[in-house]
Amino acid sequence: MSPEERDLLKRCARGDESAYRELVERFERPLIQFIVRYVDDRSLAEDLFQDTFVRVLKNLRTYRPEGAFSTWLYTIARNLCLDHIKHVRKVKMTSMDTPVGEEGGKVLYLQDVLRDGGPAPEARAELSEEEETVRACLGQLAPVKKEALILRVYHNFSYQEIAEITDCPVGTAKYRVHEAMQDLGTLVRAAADGPAEEAL
Repeated sequence: MSPEERDLLKRCARGDESAYRELVERFERPLIQFIVRYVDDRSLAEDLFQDTFVRVLKNLRTYRPEGAFSTWLYTIARNLCLDHIKHVRKVKMTSMDTPVGEEGGKVLYLQDVLRDGGPAPEARAELSEEEETVRACLGQLAPVKKEALILRVYHNFSYQEIAEITDCPVGTAKYRVHEAMQDLGTLVRAAADGPAEEAL
């Protein structure tokens, strides 16, 4: 943790509202994108984002920075998403260079579609058919695989950080990302031929 971030957290713990606003603004965009990929609902994601920071504020005085603040923050957000999903109940290594379609004469690759942020509802209509297919297939992955892939590809967390956020061994985090890529590739290929399979 940087000295600047440590100072910001100390100011937040002392009740400094401007520091708290700065902390929220710093993480707002990436954390909402992370949550949107869990719940596939922008409005709900914003609510869960607020709930995450309410929980952060409530526990900030007892927080002990053993790791990165972002790891702790994403763990809280993940747990809130999992709680929500529990109540609602919805829910061969594929190269990131796997072509998934073409747009405007340009080949679209899996990594291009995955790395783009989740669209706001009004922007969803503008997605290409290939992007929408990959997003739909991503939603069909088993939750533990989906979260590992989202953390790795969308948010560039290391396997160690993924393991800390998801409370599993590093080897399990690597395995889940690997399996998610395999399953996603299978689903994308199957979607080209017909309806996608159930959650893998």
